[in-house]
Amino acid sequence: MLIYRFRVLIDDASEAFRDIEIGSGQTFREFHNAIKEAFGFTGDEMACFYVSDAEWGKGTEIPLADLGFGEEGKVPLLMHEVEVGDHIRDADQRFVYAYDFLHMWMFLVERIGTGDPDAALTYPRVAMSVGKAPREDSRQDLLDFAPDEGLNGEHNGDDPWADDDEEEEEGHGSIDDLGDDF
Repeated sequence: MLIYRFRVLIDDASEAFRDIEIGSGQTFREFHNAIKEAFGFTGDEMACFYVSDAEWGKGTEIPLADLGFGEEGKVPLLMHEVEVGDHIRDADQRFVYAYDFLHMWMFLVERIGTGDPDAALTYPRVAMSVGKAPREDSRQDLLDFAPDEGLNGEHNGDDPWADDDEEEEEGHGSIDDLGDDF
């Protein structure tokens, strides 16, 4: 078994990253758990890996569970069934890891090394940790505002999207002004 070292960068202003070492025969489910633990995420949210190319394009999806969104007649490869080594194609193999589809935590995962296992170590393991990771609950839902408030939280009467400072433009009639042809 080979040990792969991956740099895992969270898509966040913190720019925190972790180097995680995992065995070629270990599963993407184990990798998923290692990434969550390395960044202090404790939830049981849905997640998936995408096999990526050099431009971070998303290729084959490896989900945590089958949600039925795949191509008709095709059963997806699930994390607990697929070994990491099965998808190593290049020396700098990349994956995109998505966690929590509501808050969309995205991680860029790039292979940065390969070596032999150390019998004194347990894999997967965090080999290096840089920066303070954001709290898992630090992202707010985009729709987390009251219906009678605008995006900035100010009350705008009956129309939550109205802008009190904006005056109506002249020359724009209503649909009733279109005539009988419409």
